[in-house]
Amino acid sequence: MDLFSEKRRATEEEPLTSEVLRNASLVRRLRVLLHAYPLFALSSADSRRDEALRHYDTLSISLKILDIIAERMGMEVEADRELIDFSLQPLLEAMDLRAGLMPDKERHEAITDRVLAALRNDANARRPFKLPYIDIEEGGKVVKRQLEFRLVQDAFSLTGETVMRLTNEAVNLYFNALELDIEDSQAATEAIVHSQLARGKFDEALRSAHYALRQSRMYRDRLARLLRDTQRDIARVDWVIEAPKLIDEAMTHLEERLDVERSIIITTQDRLDQLSPGSSEAAAVARIAEVMQFCIATHTILQRELMSSRTTFLDSQARQAFVPIAYQSRPDLVNEVLTPLLEMNIRTAREALDATVALLVAPLPPALPSLLFLHEGLLRPRTVARKDWFTVEPIQADHFAKDLLKHSPEDREIVENLLKSLQEESLLSELLAYARKQRYTQAQCEIIVLLVLQHFDEESTETPLIHVRHSQKALADPDYYGDDLYISPYSAYEEYSDILF
Repeated sequence: MDLFSEKRRATEEEPLTSEVLRNASLVRRLRVLLHAYPLFALSSADSRRDEALRHYDTLSISLKILDIIAERMGMEVEADRELIDFSLQPLLEAMDLRAGLMPDKERHEAITDRVLAALRNDANARRPFKLPYIDIEEGGKVVKRQLEFRLVQDAFSLTGETVMRLTNEAVNLYFNALELDIEDSQAATEAIVHSQLARGKFDEALRSAHYALRQSRMYRDRLARLLRDTQRDIARVDWVIEAPKLIDEAMTHLEERLDVERSIIITTQDRLDQLSPGSSEAAAVARIAEVMQFCIATHTILQRELMSSRTTFLDSQARQAFVPIAYQSRPDLVNEVLTPLLEMNIRTAREALDATVALLVAPLPPALPSLLFLHEGLLRPRTVARKDWFTVEPIQADHFAKDLLKHSPEDREIVENLLKSLQEESLLSELLAYARKQRYTQAQCEIIVLLVLQHFDEESTETPLIHVRHSQKALADPDYYGDDLYISPYSAYEEYSDILF
């Protein structure tokens, strides 16, 4: 028997389950590639775009937008259009300079609009992307199916503002893990951080640590969604098998992650003992330890929430047990009513609306004048107008001096010289932007913030360098959030005080 006959006989004797598994793997990889189709379609149109926008690499801009949204998801301040425009500015300016063009804000907004429209599928009324593909069923039967997914969608933050969030498909696409669970991907990333620290590749380890932090926030958001769905409608979550299993696996995963992250912090401490203080390597290792502390804090909070998940389930079950059945059986207005209605032609939609809108709208009787309501309204006390301002009390910033001691004297001297060189009043956000443009390190930018906060209290320093006052504006910075501050030379403030007093 020749070699080909042996191969043919082995193939014929191979069980059918192996063939099915191979086909399932083929279809899964095909679906992986289809999720990236909107990005490649956007990139292929670069050469056909307006001449003023052809020099922009929309694929890089798309990934940067996904990066910005992923980094802010689950945090107090999430990504909105203003933050995306601010964070994209350095990348777009670099593309302008490479093409020999001066940066232009209107041009930046135009290309950002194009990319966001492609990510949200604005051309199709922001409906899900629908892409056909071929599925191979058991027995070799070929079936044509359709994949539906979204990448970026609008949502409401805790403050009621409109922000952008990634869908589960976009999260997996962003982390290159459509065939890999986020738990496995997170474990692999932290193992890479440990290996890079041991080999002295501190810059690569810092990037991997930031990557692990984003995965931690995504993992927390995915599990928090389970608890939110339970509180809204317990019928949407399977608390018999799936939810308890998911929580048990998550608790085990979190314990492993916390052990690994504490081990990484111990490794960074050992590395810091071997490095010279104030060096770039020491700063990178210290930053890795700080990022790992954020990971530990994220996982600790999530672990606490999962420990109380059973109580959340019981409370939701007790509260929703008396909800009328008619309320529970209401249709999904977006997916079952609005989306099919938008897909109809105008004539069919008009017939459906004419027959149903009158039944859904409550009767509205004409309003009649009422002397009783008029009398009560005239006697009602005047409503006190809400204040649109508040008094800012100087803070006790003595503890910031301890934070400054962890930085090297050379970095502190560079920042003090920068503050001494101020000639006119400027905002803290402008000073931070100038420092980054001058290639100041992350540690030096942190010293700027600490010194400004320390000088916000006039009695916190014996020899003040600057004068700081509130600006009633929000701080526009990619790393720091809060209220912006006006910074002026202290000499100018003394002259102003002499004139007043």
